[in-house]
Amino acid sequence: MIEIIEGNLLDATEDIIVQQVNCQGVMGSGLAKQIRAKHPEVYKWYQAYCDGQNPHDLLGKMQAVLVEHAEYSYVVNIFGQLNYGRQDVLYTDYEALKQGLVKLKDSAKELGLSVALPYNIGCGLANGDWDIVVYPMIKLIFQDYNVTIYKYNG
Repeated sequence: MIEIIEGNLLDATEDIIVQQVNCQGVMGSGLAKQIRAKHPEVYKWYQAYCDGQNPHDLLGKMQAVLVEHAEYSYVVNIFGQLNYGRQDVLYTDYEALKQGLVKLKDSAKELGLSVALPYNIGCGLANGDWDIVVYPMIKLIFQDYNVTIYKYNG
């Protein structure tokens, strides 16, 4: 079941919060920048994970980082875009995002952990299509597992 609520993902009380990341080791804007500021260890582990790997090989992978000083326990990075930028091009790789979300759901289900996603994941700076592609994808993947989607209006 999917529940959409108003609120900041960084105030979530679920066990896991999720973000889409690029495969270049850069967290310079959007939600990634906010997570980097609040949890520097997430950025450190993300960069270490990216270092020495072919960026193409990261697509579709998922990285869970244990965090402290938050209601949630983990930040999960889904490698759903190869590059980043400000051009009017699609940065989200829908298949990679799908693979990462499936891995996330399977892991959360196996461990009994609750999941929180940001509204518009992969659709803000990465220019994905929420209504036609991403939200229907989330509904399909999470049809048998609860997920809360945080819609931030700040």
